[in-house]
Amino acid sequence: MNTKDWIIPGVTIVFAAGISVASLESAAQDTEDLSKRVVVLESKSGKQEVVDLKIEGVETRLDKMEDLMAKMVEIQQKQAINQAKICTATHANCD
Repeated sequence: MNTKDWIIPGVTIVFAAGISVASLESAAQDTEDLSKRVVVLESKSGKQEVVDLKIEGVETRLDKMEDLMAKMVEIQQKQAINQAKICTATHANCD
């Protein structure tokens, strides 16, 4: 066997090894990029869940406030009616 018989397969093996290493490095880089994207998406998802929970809490408090306001209006209406009845019964000047 002469040198030519050794060089051509050797060069082919070197190129094949180089291509394999480049493919592995590319795959590793893609994996790292995907990992970063997943972390970002999880972070955004977590933030959205927190926002949703805060909104739900605010809505609950607003509902309670609306109920309290409705009760206060009802009580004030009853008081006004009672005061008008007292004024009428006592012939008082209740301006």
